[in-house]
Amino acid sequence: MALWFRIVASVILALGLCAGAAAAAVPPWSHFASALWNNPEGLPALPENPSIHYEPGALEQARRVAAILPAALDRVAAEQGRTFAHPVIVGVYVSPDSFAAANGTGSPGVAGVTFMGRVTLSPRLFSKQPQRLQRILTHELSHAHLAGWIGTLATVHLPNWFKEGLAVMVSDGGGAEDVSAAAAREAILPDDRITVNDTGSWLHLSAVEFEREPRIPRDAQRIEMAYRQAGLFVTWLHDTDPAAFAAMLQAIEDARPFKDAVPAAYGATLPVLWSRFVAGLS
Repeated sequence: MALWFRIVASVILALGLCAGAAAAAVPPWSHFASALWNNPEGLPALPENPSIHYEPGALEQARRVAAILPAALDRVAAEQGRTFAHPVIVGVYVSPDSFAAANGTGSPGVAGVTFMGRVTLSPRLFSKQPQRLQRILTHELSHAHLAGWIGTLATVHLPNWFKEGLAVMVSDGGGAEDVSAAAAREAILPDDRITVNDTGSWLHLSAVEFEREPRIPRDAQRIEMAYRQAGLFVTWLHDTDPAAFAAMLQAIEDARPFKDAVPAAYGATLPVLWSRFVAGLS
C-alpha cells in the first residue's frame, strides 16, 4: 500500500507540475493516467520470472525477454556502478494499443519506454524489429536503474542528453541504431549538434534538443541522431576518465544535483568538457 501511495502521489505531482505546459511539450495528463491505470503489474506474471508481466497472447515473447534479462541487468549494473535498487517490472505486449495505453506516452510507435521505473516493450520488438530487443531492453533498464536509486521525479531534473546518452552507451547503441557514430561526428563538426545543458525540465521530458533549428525534420532518424551524439559524449566522459565518471554517477545516484556532480568529479565545468570533446573530433 505504501508503494502504491508513493506512485500515486508522484503521478499527481507530475501532472500538477505539467499544468500549463504546451501539449506538444509533455505527454498529456490522459497518457499518465492511462499508464497508471494500465500498470503492467496487473498482467499475468511469468512463472519463471515474476518481474516480467505479459499481455495475454504474449507468453512466448515474455519468455524471450526472460532469456536475455539477466545479461541486460548485469550489463547495466556493471556500467552504472551498482546493483539495481529493487527488481524492475517489465511489461511485454502483443497489441500496439495496449502498449500505448501502458507506456506513459500514448504512442504505439516507440520501441520501449520507462515510466515510473517500470519498462514497457513494444510488440514490434518481437515481430518487425527483433534484432533490437536486447539493446532496447538494456537501454530502458538504464533509465530504470537511475529511477530506482533517485526516484522518478528526480530523474526529470537530469538533462535528457545525459540520460539518453548513458542508455545508448550502456546498451551498445540502443535507441540510435540507424545513425552511425561516424555520421554523428560529421554532424557535430559543422555545428549541427545537440544542446548540452546541466538540468532537465518538465517542459521537455524526453527530447534531446539541438543548438540550432535542424536542417532536416524532427523525424525518427533525427531523434536517433540526437541520441547518438549524446551517446558519443557520454562515452567520451567515461573513457577519458573512468574514475571521474564513476564518481559522477555515484554522486548522481546519491541524489547530488547533476550541475554539481560533474565539476566535482572532473574538476572542470560541463561547457569546458563539451568543448574538449568537440575539439577532439577534429
